[in-house]
Amino acid sequence: MLFTILTVLGLAATFLGLAFHRFWTTRPEARTTLIYADVVRMFFAWLALRTVQMARRASPRAWWAYIKGLPLWREPVLEKWLFICFYGSFLYLAASGFFFGIFIPRGLFGYPLVAHVMAGGLFAVCLTIVVLFKGRDFIAVPKPASLSLSILDPRKMGITRARVKLWAFWLFAAAGVLLILSALLPMLPLLRTPGQRFMLEFHRYSALVSLVAATVFAALALFESAVKQPG
Repeated sequence: MLFTILTVLGLAATFLGLAFHRFWTTRPEARTTLIYADVVRMFFAWLALRTVQMARRASPRAWWAYIKGLPLWREPVLEKWLFICFYGSFLYLAASGFFFGIFIPRGLFGYPLVAHVMAGGLFAVCLTIVVLFKGRDFIAVPKPASLSLSILDPRKMGITRARVKLWAFWLFAAAGVLLILSALLPMLPLLRTPGQRFMLEFHRYSALVSLVAATVFAALALFESAVKQPG
């Protein structure tokens, strides 16, 4: 029950944070007032309007056109298939793990469990390659934050889109390593029943951190791609 509650709260907070970032960076009226209550009121009014607009435009054809327009398909062949395997394995791991973890008291079992283990192996290999070849792009901090009293003001924390992407990338990588370790250690004759239970819970919470970090990174990357496109 605690895991379900934290999952719902974590994903809701992630969604609201990303939505507020989009509101803050795309709507001029967001910075017309210094009163937080007015900003919150405008944000939720904008969020309700955007939700209605997106619901009206949503359709299988629209989603398919959106997927076909992703930058992934324009990558070189090897890199494209690396990311297809990487994204595909992660999406299956997240979908199967959270669905069975939240809605099925017994947890993963049967063929979905076998596929989960296989996808986990593929994810581990792809994550290693991605970190080795792409990690250098997320080493340098664009603009170091200054340690002063201004850090207490959310508007002056120096939290930039590039810095959040950097944090999200390495948080995702660290959570991925913990996911791999927490899946492998129970397979070894090292842990008793309490240790096995602890590693299961640790695996679940590492997955939650990984999902939140991946969601933040993907949303910011897709938003940047949409902004750079002409028109």
